[in-house]
This record gives sequence, structure tokens and C-alpha cells, in this order.
Amino acid sequence: MTLFLEIWCKISGGGTDANVFLIVFGEYGDTGTLPLKESTNRNKFERKMKDVFRFPDILSLGELSKVRVWHDNKGPAPGWHLEYIDVKDEAMDQTFRFPCDRWLAKNEDDGQIIRELACANNDSIDLSDKTKYEISTTTANTDDASTSENAWIVLEGRKARSKEFILENKKKKFLSGATDTFEFSSKHLGEIAGICLGHITKDAKKVKKEVFWHILEVVVTEKELGNKYFFHCDAQIPLAAKKDQFQTFECYKSIESFASKVRKLVPVKYEIIIITGDVKGAGTDANVFITIYGVNGDSGRRHLKQKFRNLFERGQMDRFVVEMLDLGELLRVKVEHDGSKWNCGWFLECVEVTNTANSVTTIFQCGKWLDAQKADGQIERVLYPRY
Repeated sequence: MTLFLEIWCKISGGGTDANVFLIVFGEYGDTGTLPLKESTNRNKFERKMKDVFRFPDILSLGELSKVRVWHDNKGPAPGWHLEYIDVKDEAMDQTFRFPCDRWLAKNEDDGQIIRELACANNDSIDLSDKTKYEISTTTANTDDASTSENAWIVLEGRKARSKEFILENKKKKFLSGATDTFEFSSKHLGEIAGICLGHITKDAKKVKKEVFWHILEVVVTEKELGNKYFFHCDAQIPLAAKKDQFQTFECYKSIESFASKVRKLVPVKYEIIIITGDVKGAGTDANVFITIYGVNGDSGRRHLKQKFRNLFERGQMDRFVVEMLDLGELLRVKVEHDGSKWNCGWFLECVEVTNTANSVTTIFQCGKWLDAQKADGQIERVLYPRY
């Protein structure tokens, strides 16, 4: 696969002389760090210029979810205003857009020189409009399970209820052991929590004798986003002339698609509190870094620094705010320092990370040295939540 990157800057003074790096994340992994060196333009990242970078021999990532872009703040004018990034997957013949319209600059905006950008492609799916649903029915594999009549179904969503869909029995459907597929359009229903399922005569004919349809399972797929909802039925549905007889079933399993998860990625500010232990020699002057891992990915390696403050002193609490795409439930953090400066050993008591969007705080207890000369000699720690 060949990856093409188009990067656009339009604000006056928004160009940068710094070295720029990028990681692209997708359904099947990420690209690793890509240095943006060889552009179609000799002078890269200048105002009103579109830079194109080509990366051959990269494995396809499938549907793209986000990019992480940053620079090293070097050069005479490192501040950069990024308008957007387009990533074209040549193998899929698809372009993914990542809007930014923000500064990556120490002296502009929020002072950050790293941004995570969500893919805007999924915004083109208008869920207020009609959505297609695929309904698959599996009839039990027994001699008397089949039916030659019709069935009907209603989807019960968290946001709305569908109309009644007729599952028309054409070309010998609902045979024993068979799976049949139907497709309908409806307003967007949200997460499908339940279904109503009935068994009805063709042309509203009267029921002359007791007849049943033995339905084993129903699977509902939301076509645009690919979410799947499973309903274990294993029930005998009696035949009726009207839609006044039915059985209800609850969803027992659902599979959220990658595209659906990507839609939920929004920028979130995280408050990080670092508490240095109150023991002799606990403080450090080394550069400290943190990586936060969640169910939606990781933050990347973030340098914890502030102007005009002596950080990580004995018994001190230091607070930082960083913005990144929502990580979901937090799984672990990695805290490390670079061993620079004299007497750089550090006793880390604990780390607290708060998602300011939902006020959920996760505490990561440490109580250990990060010191090449003490204890086990490690200068990085992987910490897990305290429950």
C-alpha cells in the first residue's frame, strides 16, 4: 500500500521551520512514527501551501480513526497553524480527512505542540436520515420448524421504535435450518435493545389449523456503521391472521463496529496530578514523561513540564492539563524520566488522571523509586489502576 499525506496551512505566520512527525491510526494498527521530510514543496509547511508526502510499502490500516501530529519546536519560527490533514490509502482508493484548524505552538492557543485529530469521514453519515438495517433469521433445524407463511418484525431501539417490517416468504424462505436475509430502511433507532416477532398469513387469510414457525436466532445489522445485534429466540411462533400475536426477545449480544467506535472519539482534556513522595532525596530535576493507555488507544509519550515552576520536589503535588482524543476507560500509565541532571533519582508516590469531560478520576499507585542507583535500578514504571 502507498500512503499519500496532504497537509494544508492557510493562516498568516502559520508556517513552521520545525521538524514535523505523524502517526496514523486505523482498524488494523498504526504506521509508527513517520518523519515528514520529503514534500512536493522544497520549503515545507508554509502559508497557503499544500504539502504532499508519499510513503510506499505501508500495510493497509483499514478504516482510519485518528492521527497524532507534532513537531520538535526547533528552528527560528517553530509555531505552526495546521488546517487539516488528508490521508489517502491507495489500496482502498479512499481519502480520510482529519480537520485541525489549531496552532501547534508554545506561544499560541493552549501551548501544545502535539495534537490528536479524529477522522471526519464518519460525519458524512447522516444518522438523522434513513438508515438501512439487515435482518437475518435462522430457522431451527427440525422437521416441523419451517413455514410457508410470512413473518413480521419490529425493532425496539434506545432512541426510537421501527415500523412493522414484513418478512415476505418468497422463493421458499424459512426452511428448516436455513438463514434468510432481508433489508429495510428506517429512521435511525440507536442501539437495538429488543425485537417483536410475529408469524402472519399471506393476504390476511384465516388460520384453519394450528401452525408454528420455529425461529432459532435473529441478527440485526446496522448497515452504515456495521453494528450487529444478536437475539437468541429458540421459540415456536404461532401463525395468526392479524398482527396482534407476537413474542418479544431481548438482545443478548452486540458487536460494535470499528467505524461506530471511531464516531465517539472527541477531544478531551485530562488533568494529570503527579505526587512526589515525602522521603529524603525524593525530588528530581530530570525530564519526566507519561504515556496513558485506554481502551480507545494511548496518549503517546507526553513531556510533563511547566514554565516558572520547580517540578517534582519532595512531598509536592504537580498538576498538568493535556488534550487528546477520548481514551475511554483507562488501563495503565507509563511514567519515566530521562536520567538527565545531577542526582536525578525520583520517588514517585502516585499518579491521578481525571477525564474533565465526565469527571472520572483514575488513581495509579506507585510508591517506588525511579532511580538507576537505587532499588531495582529502573527509571520507568508501568502503573495499573487502584480499585
